[in-house]
Amino acid sequence: MEILDLVKETIKDRVNIDSINYDDQLDKLGLDSLDLVETMLKIEEAIGVEFSSDEIVELKTIQDVVNLIKSKKN
Repeated sequence: MEILDLVKETIKDRVNIDSINYDDQLDKLGLDSLDLVETMLKIEEAIGVEFSSDEIVELKTIQDVVNLIKSKKN
């Protein structure tokens, strides 16, 4: 599964939204800090990497999430 697709599907499990794009802001999608942490935990499980709390609190957009995942997978 492509990283963006994984992120979209994981976020859609938390919020009721049809369309998610790279430049969407996480808070505008309805993700609060707890939702974001839980989303990132699911992504960690799915791809086998770990994210620090500091990394997670810096995430503002879908692109930020994708970039963080890519940096961990390389």
